Amino acid sequence: MFERFTERARRVIFFARYEASQFGSHEINTEHLLLGLLREEPGLAYRWVPNLQLESVRKEISDRTERLDPIPTNVDLPLSPSATKTLEYAVQEADRLAHSHIGTEHLFLGLLDESNSFAATLMREAGADVDRLRLKVAQTPDEPGPSQRFGLPVRRPPEQMVEIHNFHLRADHVRDRVAYCHEYNWHWQKKAWVTKDIVVNRQTGGFTLDLDLASNSSEFELVKDGWKLDHCVVCTWELFECSDPEHSVGYTNGCDWLCSECYEKFVRGPGHSPKFNVDPPT
Repeated sequence: MFERFTERARRVIFFARYEASQFGSHEINTEHLLLGLLREEPGLAYRWVPNLQLESVRKEISDRTERLDPIPTNVDLPLSPSATKTLEYAVQEADRLAHSHIGTEHLFLGLLDESNSFAATLMREAGADVDRLRLKVAQTPDEPGPSQRFGLPVRRPPEQMVEIHNFHLRADHVRDRVAYCHEYNWHWQKKAWVTKDIVVNRQTGGFTLDLDLASNSSEFELVKDGWKLDHCVVCTWELFECSDPEHSVGYTNGCDWLCSECYEKFVRGPGHSPKFNVDPPT
């Protein structure tokens, strides 16, 4: 995964490991990735979300989590499942924009994409808006990846692009996600998206949509309206409860969600043949 990461993006993970050790955490969580990102790219965060400051975020984390004895830096710390998803989302954000590199800007978006994480909560509280920031990244030109910078030739064919929600995504990425939607004969139903209750493990902080666990109140806590966001499985468009039908109404098979545009363009109806109107390669 890391061969496409820029040097700065790799340093974010290094700093995140240090932050996790200072908090006594036995794994690198999303909040540690956020601290690592703010250490490495304070200027980027200031331009995009001025209220997202390193020391204020560190204080918020200290106030809301238990701080244990520091862990020696020679002890290996794994990425938590949520932090791993963040890195995967960063890769997806780069792929959607046909960027050859994965930089700190993609990590920034990846943290917001892992929407129920502690880091995403802190970022939204500071005023981060993923759609606005995604547009900023889309307007940023691609830069050479690590292998190109060190002189290794990388031959990549021109990518065909598909426009969705005024963003340009790689056509092969869209085809893969549409194939996933057609893998089974799902019944897709148009519905308004509403927030959902979740159940949180009191000890680990892990959450689930299995509300039956809330009956074990000594280990689990019911959080009303704790699930506030879903993403379109094709283009990652955000779906949440609001007055804007573009964001509040989509199609669901009971598990996954599709935004209306992706459903109408690519997934609609039995036997529907997706139409990929692609932009010519540049």
